[in-house]
Amino acid sequence: MDRLDSAGFVELLTVGHAWFRRHVESVNALNVFPVPDGDTGTNMELSLASGVKAMLKAREGTLFDVVGALNKGLLMGARGNSGVILSQLFRGFLRIHQPVDLLDVPTFATAWNEGVQIAYKAVSKPVEGTILTVARESASIGLKEARSVATFAEWIGIVLESAEQSLARTPSLLPVLKEAGVVDSGGQGLVYIYEGFSRYFMGMSLEGESDVEKERMFSVGASARDLVTPVSHDTKGEFGYCTEVLIRLQRQKALTAEQTLKSRLMTYGNSLLVVAVEDLLKVHVHTMNPGRVLEDAIQYGSLVQVKVENMTEQHEALHNANAASVKTDQSAPEVAVVAVADGKGIRSVFQSLGVHRVVEGGNTMNPSTEDIAVAIEETKAKSVIVLPNHKNVILSAEQAKSVVSTDVRVLATENVLEGIAALVAYHPDRTLEENLSEMEKAVKTVVCGQVAKAVRETVFQNRDIVAGQYLGLHGSKLVVVGDDRDDVAFDVIRAIMPNDAELLTLFYGSNVDGEEAEHFAKRVEEQFQLVVEVTDGGQPIYDYVFSME
Repeated sequence: MDRLDSAGFVELLTVGHAWFRRHVESVNALNVFPVPDGDTGTNMELSLASGVKAMLKAREGTLFDVVGALNKGLLMGARGNSGVILSQLFRGFLRIHQPVDLLDVPTFATAWNEGVQIAYKAVSKPVEGTILTVARESASIGLKEARSVATFAEWIGIVLESAEQSLARTPSLLPVLKEAGVVDSGGQGLVYIYEGFSRYFMGMSLEGESDVEKERMFSVGASARDLVTPVSHDTKGEFGYCTEVLIRLQRQKALTAEQTLKSRLMTYGNSLLVVAVEDLLKVHVHTMNPGRVLEDAIQYGSLVQVKVENMTEQHEALHNANAASVKTDQSAPEVAVVAVADGKGIRSVFQSLGVHRVVEGGNTMNPSTEDIAVAIEETKAKSVIVLPNHKNVILSAEQAKSVVSTDVRVLATENVLEGIAALVAYHPDRTLEENLSEMEKAVKTVVCGQVAKAVRETVFQNRDIVAGQYLGLHGSKLVVVGDDRDDVAFDVIRAIMPNDAELLTLFYGSNVDGEEAEHFAKRVEEQFQLVVEVTDGGQPIYDYVFSME
């Protein structure tokens, strides 16, 4: 194949996405940080799925139409740093002149190389040894060799080999990768996408996939956000339960179990996702009967993890907060605040402090560019300050600025405690610049700690970490590792507590019982002579999040 038309371009990206989907967990496993923080593989897959979905809707159009749809879908669906960078890599194809209806190898290589330049510009401080390096070095070789090869199959083979060599060098460029003994996860993700492209150009099928699986992988809605099966119920005003289950079963039975369990859950649930990954089966479903989900799930294997949330209560809390906001302020504010937060209790705190919109997400599911952009537009304010509250959401927030007409500023808060401090300093009567100045000052005064359980074995900041141990963090700095959660939390408090500290504000997560948190708070008051305010944050991942003042 030496030419690629619009239909071929669609098929190429669809196969690239499908091949990547098969390796999401492999990419996630390379993450250096020992707790989930918006895993690279998940973010890249959801971002690419958004682009492919939009592209498939425009597949009957011209090559220019298809490319435009792909890029819009990628732009709006980008999640996390890796997803945003991936979305930028394809923007070079937008510079192809509209009359072109066939891509040859040199044109494709030029567009990809231009996308790399765009991606570098999108990142304020590019770091080598990441997906950017792998993309740049492979695109450079691809551009150089484009005119000396006859077919796309030859060209992608050269690009893929270059990317694999570049990926192998990433540990020598980033000490944190060398320390953990892994290559860069985003770079590995890009290599998998190249592999998918190679399989398409060489006419290879996705080996071992059944027709049903292929249909699922190539479907328009082939992501967690889009695998929705509508179902109605007669309980007016009830929203049911968000039920998540992780099942361990025999690997050879995983695919069959995925299909049969999905068919069963479809009869009484919606927002359904059932995905087999090696010897694990992941289930997400909204239902009026979570007990039935557990009964059905346990027939396939042991339940490794279960999570059930009452969506009716969540809806009512959000409705009441929005209603109160409408009553107190009928007009659009001059300067509004949008915050990203995860956990029912933490979201309620932001709402009580006067945030205009809360975007759900953070550690485990980074929100997309579109999620943030919609929230910005809903404020109807002339200016909006965005609090990302996670380092992996900052790029998506910055990208949201480009798709709205509102004057948007991103205050790069890296956790919810910094976000809360910033919001306390916000005043609706101040100008945008005055608010930004005061909020930035407030963020700098925050002294915060976090405690979470490690989910993977790794080496992080010169410490050997075993899955199941508790990590005590001060910002992104690892302070202590231990087997007892409360002891780890005590050590973090002792290490970071200012001499004049009087108050500790504690948010406990979804994995902590309220009585446990209260007992821990009493010990802190006795040992450190601090006043402790305890709040059920409901946040995932981090069992304790606390600040001192």
